[in-house]
Amino acid sequence: MDLEALRLAEEFFSRKPEYLPVVRAFLLGALERWPGTEIVTQKSQVGLRDPRPYCALWLPTHGGVKNRNCVMLSLFLPERLDSPRVAAAAEPYPGRWTTHFCLTDPEELDEELWAWTARARRFRCGK
Repeated sequence: MDLEALRLAEEFFSRKPEYLPVVRAFLLGALERWPGTEIVTQKSQVGLRDPRPYCALWLPTHGGVKNRNCVMLSLFLPERLDSPRVAAAAEPYPGRWTTHFCLTDPEELDEELWAWTARARRFRCGK
């Protein structure tokens, strides 16, 4: 596990420390499930890739999710996901949906969410 990458990701979310538990739980859960995953901290988000990006965590500050008090998880899926858990979804390219979830608590990281994350990883990374 790349502890420096994990530290940088946690530093990205340090301005909203109340969300660090869910961020840490998601990142560690992903690394446990898929050891080849790389954490990439960018200016506006923390992404996971293996080798291509399959999801991202970010803080809502603009757009359609402006006033949400949560960490947003974006999954890159091949189809629209029909669930009340979806905060927003867009199809930036034909057959490629970016699906957003609002997370506040590690308990929200249930098997359903991990199954969707695995689907995104298979779609984007072929694994």
